[in-house]
Amino acid sequence: MTNRMDISGHNPDKEAREQRPRVVELSEEQCWEHLYSARFGRIATMDGDEIEITPINLVADDGRIFFRTAKGTKLLHLVLDEHVAVQVDHAQGGEAWSVLVRGTAHQLTDPEETARVDELPLRPWLETTKLEYVEVVPTKVTGRLFRLGH
Repeated sequence: MTNRMDISGHNPDKEAREQRPRVVELSEEQCWEHLYSARFGRIATMDGDEIEITPINLVADDGRIFFRTAKGTKLLHLVLDEHVAVQVDHAQGGEAWSVLVRGTAHQLTDPEETARVDELPLRPWLETTKLEYVEVVPTKVTGRLFRLGH
């Protein structure tokens, strides 16, 4: 982004940004635009009375969120309690956004479904084996845009 400045020393981009509210509720459509561009987030699962939050590589497609995992604690939590929350956020320059998805998670086992997920741009940060596929079906999607700074 170019910071335009006229000869009087005014910065119209900065002035316009500072006139916007510090916090803006995002529409569901805006939330999905951010989700479709995201590749990393966190998932909150239940472990009895405890909430566990773990990082995931994810991809959003067709109004759902997908990720892969290895067998272990995260997958066990999803099997015991399908209710989850997924958070994705980003900060750059003078703005940040955060999107929260509440929904239910289901392990995908149908070969046609897993093959479709394999076609999506879902890539781990590390080359590790993650054989289990998970789909999060949203029940509520909310988000906010924040103007950072003073």
